[in-house]
Amino acid sequence: MDKLQAKWADLKRLALMSPSHLRALAFAPQPAGAAVPLRSLRWRLWLDALPIEQFGEDDDACWRVWSVAAESERRTYAGLKAQFVVDPSAGAEGAADVQRMHPLSLDEDSPWSQFHRDQELRRTIQQDVARTFPDEAYFGAARVQRLLADVLLVYARMHSALGYRQGMHELLAPLLMAVDRDAVDCVGGGSGCRLASVLDRRFVEHDAFALFGRLMRLCAAWYQVPSLASPPAAPRVQTPIVAQCHLMLDKLALVDPRLGERLRGLDIEPQLFGIRWYRLLFSRELARLDDVCALWDVLFADSAAGPLRLVDWVAVVVLLANRRRLLHGDYEECLTTLLHLPPLPLPAPEALERTPPLQQAGAAPPLLADAAVLAPKIPYAALALPATTPVQRLALQAAYLRSRPTVEAAALIARQYELWEEEAWDVVDDVVPPPPAKSRPLAQVSPLPVAVPQARKARAQGAAQQQTHSSSLPSPSPRSPRSTFASPPVHAGGAVPLTDRRAAQPAPEFYGAVRSPGEAAMALGSATAQVASMAAQCLDMAADGADGGRRAVEDVAAALHALARVWQDEVVRSADGRLPAAAAATAATAEADLREVLCHLDRVHVRLSPPAQPDHSGF
Repeated sequence: MDKLQAKWADLKRLALMSPSHLRALAFAPQPAGAAVPLRSLRWRLWLDALPIEQFGEDDDACWRVWSVAAESERRTYAGLKAQFVVDPSAGAEGAADVQRMHPLSLDEDSPWSQFHRDQELRRTIQQDVARTFPDEAYFGAARVQRLLADVLLVYARMHSALGYRQGMHELLAPLLMAVDRDAVDCVGGGSGCRLASVLDRRFVEHDAFALFGRLMRLCAAWYQVPSLASPPAAPRVQTPIVAQCHLMLDKLALVDPRLGERLRGLDIEPQLFGIRWYRLLFSRELARLDDVCALWDVLFADSAAGPLRLVDWVAVVVLLANRRRLLHGDYEECLTTLLHLPPLPLPAPEALERTPPLQQAGAAPPLLADAAVLAPKIPYAALALPATTPVQRLALQAAYLRSRPTVEAAALIARQYELWEEEAWDVVDDVVPPPPAKSRPLAQVSPLPVAVPQARKARAQGAAQQQTHSSSLPSPSPRSPRSTFASPPVHAGGAVPLTDRRAAQPAPEFYGAVRSPGEAAMALGSATAQVASMAAQCLDMAADGADGGRRAVEDVAAALHALARVWQDEVVRSADGRLPAAAAATAATAEADLREVLCHLDRVHVRLSPPAQPDHSGF
């Protein structure tokens, strides 16, 4: 229960106890491999399986509402499973109609007839379930495969017109895993018992079904197939998924006419590659399940016209990332690229320093009212942070392009990928090294994953030959202040002189839990990205003479000043995974400083959020 309370406190702290900030949190940078607190709870809130409006209110009141909603969903699933997953032999004894209850009865109304059809459907589902994410040991367990099969069978019986379609198992699998990971044993009392009831381990199957049902409401149309009962002479009707793929290509042509014309000239139908992208939400295109979940965080949290509306723009950015290959390759090369996407580049710090920021593109009026509200909260500046993963950069670019569907914005994103591919890291090791000794200098701590630069191999062959077995990333270059954040919270020069120290202050109540270095880096990376993004927007407002621009700039400046102190405090704390007793004062100061940063950010968010505008666009 204590661990659950700590995760809940982390979630409130990172999301500033605000539903809108909770959505924007999905776009914040997060170190690769870092645990995401209560991801399944976030998904249930973003997909409306639980009312998100309660987030940020009194804990007891919030948990009470969520507990009631969860119990309702669980009763619904229990009733459906009792109705659809039955054993006819249990009611055969004493039945008045013996022939109808016989296992070989041909009567369509016989429960045995439906049972045999269900068994055939279950065999089809089981074949797909057995192949679900074969590299993940979790999905090889018999219990997990049984849960997947039962949920899919109940959904198929409940929606008989759609039934089960191949690919649904790959949508359900990450949902089930997230729910299972967050599940707790709901025993005992305490203030967190109601929250534990929302994550009760006994109802993992029920909660996964509720999540899957909400997700399928959004993408069920993509699984529709042409009816086989249509007469041959009937006009051919375009299915929703094919129409969606062509809409995606239209959006590409809008922002990159040359690439759109190139794909149409090759006569490559967008549904050849787009059907898998949409139906599986790119889960087959990403090598790591953690990356899939990170992308789904953004797709589910995006509030501009509802979840999954960002998928079109993710697909467009994927095409822009492969623009050079698609423009200069022949038909077979282009089709191979589209069907087997190359991995997203992992740019080196030097390339990130030269990456043109997204704010340089010509701004266009937001297409959607909700996009205008969420746009100031999306930390576009995180694109250049080394802690940001390639998938998170992809999501930021998609959100940016959706809010600015211009040729200039698309050209900027294409240039970013060309630069990143020229100077990218090639991951050669993903094994966590043993923890460093206490006496080891800070500058020698190796960030993960271990990587070596690709493009610089030819330029530095002599030195590289002596360092072929690289055990750490290149030291940050002193050319730019941004390079000091190349491997947070480690600084190249070792200890950082602490200045402007303040007396220790008692930490706010829900900041009291001691964070690990990884969690601290995630929180500070998110705050840094938001401050940098807002600073650029505030400067634009001040230049245009907008009301509140000068005050917003002052708030950002104050937040940056406090954030610098937090970084210094966390560098000291990260020297050891445990918090020394002597650093207790530093911890309290860091927590108080972080609260000051978040308060400044909250005020800036309010000042930068424009009023909602009516939606006059089809995008």
